Amino acid sequence: MRSYVGRGVGAHFLNELLMSERYVYVASRWISPEYAERLVKLGSEGVEVKVITSDDKEKHHQEALKILRNALKPPRCFLFRKSDWVPPNMELGVIRERYLHVKLYVFDDKFAVVGSANLTESGMWNNIEHIVIFDNPEEIQTIRSDFLKLWKLYTESKETAVEVTTLEDIAKSIGKTVKELASLLSRLRKK
Repeated sequence: MRSYVGRGVGAHFLNELLMSERYVYVASRWISPEYAERLVKLGSEGVEVKVITSDDKEKHHQEALKILRNALKPPRCFLFRKSDWVPPNMELGVIRERYLHVKLYVFDDKFAVVGSANLTESGMWNNIEHIVIFDNPEEIQTIRSDFLKLWKLYTESKETAVEVTTLEDIAKSIGKTVKELASLLSRLRKK
């Protein structure tokens, strides 16, 4: 376990997170558009991505939400068949902003990061923040389990959830079963 206080906390884990090969779980009240694009790219490469974020009205966060939401919808084009679309391996939980304060990042069983930094340029590089990085496998599994509990608590509550897009929802939208979608996504990881 390592702890960092100050500006530039992203230097201690962000590259590892954005180069994940198996999974990335993110809980952050605000996300910058650049990081939203990077998460979509990871999902498009077959990495399992789960994002818990808020419905906050801040301009840049709304841009990021638009990027995340659009990635989970088939393109709108009369020449395009929905059944040909391969979505990113990503799920999105948008929570009422007053209920989301946690900042938690878990990726590839390599690291888990808990602290004050949102997944924004300011949070990673400019603000004075505090993070704790866990690299012990048992601690990582505990925090991964905590993230999955948060996912379930937030996304299943009518009080907190604004919208939830799961792989099951995406599969239904393109006329596939979850198993067929999982097969498509596993081929992405092999490329």
